[in-house]
Amino acid sequence: MKKVAILIISVFYLLSCSEKESNKINLRLKWVKQAQFAGYLVAESKGFYKDAGLDVTILPAGPDIKSFMTVANGSDQIGIAMPNQIISARSNGVPLTIIGQIMQDSPYRYVIKSENNIKNLTDLKGKSVGLWLKNDEAEFIAMLKSAGMSLNDVKIVPQEFTIVPFLENKYEVSQVTVFNELNQIRDKGYTEDKLQILSPKDYNSAFIGDMIFANQDFIDKNPELIKKFLSASLKGWKYALAHKEETIKILLKANKDLDKIQQMDQLLAVEGLINSGKNLSEGFGYMDEATYSNIQKILKETGQIQNEVDIKKIYTDRFWKELNSEEKQLK
Repeated sequence: MKKVAILIISVFYLLSCSEKESNKINLRLKWVKQAQFAGYLVAESKGFYKDAGLDVTILPAGPDIKSFMTVANGSDQIGIAMPNQIISARSNGVPLTIIGQIMQDSPYRYVIKSENNIKNLTDLKGKSVGLWLKNDEAEFIAMLKSAGMSLNDVKIVPQEFTIVPFLENKYEVSQVTVFNELNQIRDKGYTEDKLQILSPKDYNSAFIGDMIFANQDFIDKNPELIKKFLSASLKGWKYALAHKEETIKILLKANKDLDKIQQMDQLLAVEGLINSGKNLSEGFGYMDEATYSNIQKILKETGQIQNEVDIKKIYTDRFWKELNSEEKQLK
């Protein structure tokens, strides 16, 4: 009888552990812990994930660690990436799915020193352009195409994650993010009158920024967990943008290598990407099929993907629609 009782207790213990483990999530960021991901770090610090019954571990990424790869292979459950990466994955048969769109504008800009006197895209013929390759160049290719140009009309320089070559005139044009490299260039004394800043949105070529995604199999098996994670993450973002000074303290604690002033600049830039477009007209986290279709069109036309996918399958708005209106209200 005692052995039976012990066996029953053991079974309940194992079931309990299994249930707790089902609430564990590895969230893989797109880069290091910084203001770009403030909402998730705030949600963790303020206990929003814990209050939702989730045990979330936030992990950084890097040049050799890509969120879409770690989520695809199952080592992480949820990731942060850009829609073009999910479309590319789907095109290759990897069932990754967007569950919430955080940024509604492209994080990328293309900067030129004003002294180069570039009046339009055709003036870039023969110029050197620093780009991050491996899919990140598609925006710029589409911009050139809008002016009847191609990459053959410019000199492409594979760009590292540094602004030094641009400052040293190693190339005339540099691809930057609004929340990182652009701020660094400004810190070097390049005020607005000393720069020309090209936005892909002005050429209908924008790849909108960060979103939340997961493997479709994980979504199918954990629908309540996905909804709770999305809700807590949006709450984290809203709190982060409403309490910036506190948010910066949380960021500095999460990553000792960060600079306070730079992180505030980054947070303000990220806020601009969030407080825009469909987030304002439709609700925070809205996923727009037309926007995703345009991204796929650019990827196909620029040779980044060979096979088009059913755009309706790259995202699910099921969980976003289940959130109440207050959760989706930014302001």
